[in-house]
Amino acid sequence: MSVGRVIRSAVVALLALSLAACASLPTTGEVRPGNSGDGASDESDLTYLARGPSDGADPEQIVRGFIDAAANPADNWDVARSFLIGPFQESWKPNAGVTIDASAERRYAGPTLEADTDETSVRLAIQQSATIDQNGSYSVASGAAEVSYELKKDDAGQWRIARAPDGILLDARTFAAEDVLRPYPVVYFDATWTYLVPDVRWFPKRKNTASRIVQALVAGAPSPWLVESVRTAFTGDVELGRETVSVDAQIAEVDLSQAALGVDDVTLARMRTQLERSLAAVGVLQVRLTVNGTELGTSAAPFSSTTVDTRPLVLTEDGFGYLSGSEVSPIDGVSGPIARFPEPISSITASGAASRAIVQTTGGRVYAVSGEQVDELDSRPGLIRPSLDPYGFTWTVPRTSPGGVQVWSPAVVSHPLPAFEDAQGISALAVSRDGARVAVALSVGSQVRIEVAGIERDAKGEPTGVGRPYFVAGRVSGEVRDLIWLDDRTLGILAEDDGRPELIEQMVGGPSTTTDTPVAAQAVAPAAPVSNVRLRGDDGALWMRSGTTWSSERAGVQVLATQIDSP
Repeated sequence: MSVGRVIRSAVVALLALSLAACASLPTTGEVRPGNSGDGASDESDLTYLARGPSDGADPEQIVRGFIDAAANPADNWDVARSFLIGPFQESWKPNAGVTIDASAERRYAGPTLEADTDETSVRLAIQQSATIDQNGSYSVASGAAEVSYELKKDDAGQWRIARAPDGILLDARTFAAEDVLRPYPVVYFDATWTYLVPDVRWFPKRKNTASRIVQALVAGAPSPWLVESVRTAFTGDVELGRETVSVDAQIAEVDLSQAALGVDDVTLARMRTQLERSLAAVGVLQVRLTVNGTELGTSAAPFSSTTVDTRPLVLTEDGFGYLSGSEVSPIDGVSGPIARFPEPISSITASGAASRAIVQTTGGRVYAVSGEQVDELDSRPGLIRPSLDPYGFTWTVPRTSPGGVQVWSPAVVSHPLPAFEDAQGISALAVSRDGARVAVALSVGSQVRIEVAGIERDAKGEPTGVGRPYFVAGRVSGEVRDLIWLDDRTLGILAEDDGRPELIEQMVGGPSTTTDTPVAAQAVAPAAPVSNVRLRGDDGALWMRSGTTWSSERAGVQVLATQIDSP
């Protein structure tokens, strides 16, 4: 794609979002955040070499140039503003949001210009695929829209834009390349202050991205769908003492208001942890908290990891455990009962750290296995694969009754948890390894769609409710065979498209990528690193992805289990 095309796409997207005040711009779905980058520091404001308006450019050329230039946020979008007239240069708000345009080709239209015309308009037809709001939260949005630009001649007789939507416009390919915007996690704690939960936001790649992340955490709030499921140390009167964050040798200095002097050590430690984990995406390793430049001596708060073991967890004729080469390393109190299970097993979800597993038989019954003991949990007909959360609670639900979720405690006591009552069916459910979110594959009408909702818990970790869903993906073609959390912000969806198996990797708060699988895969499992995702084929073959290629690791795998932690 040419630079001009890419820039043009970026600007159009921004403009579409701001259209609300001056054109028809439908938006659907709930705005949600996106993923963090790869941990590298954003070293430059420069995304594209933006060019200002040329003398004698006609109205359409001015609009195209404006859209191109808006892809470069350098110097507060100084080049893009040069396409605007007079006071509108200052009043245009590029940070108002982004619209992602999936149009194959953009169509501009406007009235025929007369020789003495000093005012005109240009209309642009787009096809929305997503939007990003002013807080950096991503939302699926589909539908045709029209963006309008009003132009006037300036005192020098040159066409300039007098009215346009706030925000910027990006084409889908430019957005996917992350050349203009990148996803960054704003990190919160779960309800028990045990795990960290990322709330993904999309911000322009700039030198001051660290400041934008800190402002979102300290002065902002979690995304609406997460509000009841996460906690933050930044409450009360503590504000930023300085809006900018200085980073030197991978150490960031965050200056807080005087109110921070009255904060207890535990809260300060949690503040530091949230900041350090949020800023890790821009290369920060340590955060110094200060008030008026004087450091507040505080350590970081502890938290539990959500990573899984590098070894796959499998059931073979040799037993159940972690597979390393040809050896299977058992889990104490779990592997023995599973190996001796009297019925064929279809799925296993296990906590190596807690020595606990949830087993579903091919007949559909669900059992808990721990300490050499087996307890039957649920025998309702039509149960989908159960999910085990990090607090030891098991989630079960029948395929044809999405509102019939039951949550089982480690003591084998159950209670209903109202959720998903508007859906006609449910084919998959998976609780995140931080325990703050649940992903589901729901049948709504003739569509299957993937939704994520926040989980409300009490101080002991018991689920008390499910929040409003966040619609993270469009329609999934065909059957959803499996759904898991690949990491703390990416879902792995094993689906079929016209009979062809595929793996969809869906960012919670961003776009998805789809790859073909080497076999008719039956199950997908997380891996460390996440790029080494594993699949089990219908024939029992275990496959591992490395980069863009799949390799067969072993045959004869009866069950590929889902890990929720590392032992």
